[in-house]
Amino acid sequence: MLLILPVWLQSNYTKNTMADTVPYGKRYYYPHMKPYDIAIWERFIEQFPDAYDNVQYGVRVGTVPEFVTGHEDPAMQKQAEIYQREIDVVGLKSDQIDIIELKPNASTSALGQVNGYRHLYMVAFTPPETPKAIVITDRLLPDMNFLAEQTGVQMIVV
Repeated sequence: MLLILPVWLQSNYTKNTMADTVPYGKRYYYPHMKPYDIAIWERFIEQFPDAYDNVQYGVRVGTVPEFVTGHEDPAMQKQAEIYQREIDVVGLKSDQIDIIELKPNASTSALGQVNGYRHLYMVAFTPPETPKAIVITDRLLPDMNFLAEQTGVQMIVV
């Protein structure tokens, strides 16, 4: 299957560390996800089978220190990923972009994390629209809906 990336994403694809774009659906392997993340994500896919056309897993964002990027040793340069943050899932549907964090028992730290990732994604890839920040969790803790609404994050419980 041929995947067509939006023009803005094509132009930023090579200059930034970008994960592969794959069709939305269950897979045998999800980069960097732990078993409890996979369980939450697969429940989401089952409950929302048409949520996205394509997704990206393990998208790296954030600044790499100059002592790593400017180093002559290729082995040292490979350490760049240690300094970057990793978005669990970027959901793509038409012009819609969602930055998704998967968290069992999501607490307030998940709100800050997904909002931070959203801003770093915008710096790295300059999308035409501001992506939505979404936390998908297995359990809604007290006050999380209120706090999510205040910080512009969508909470989804599966």
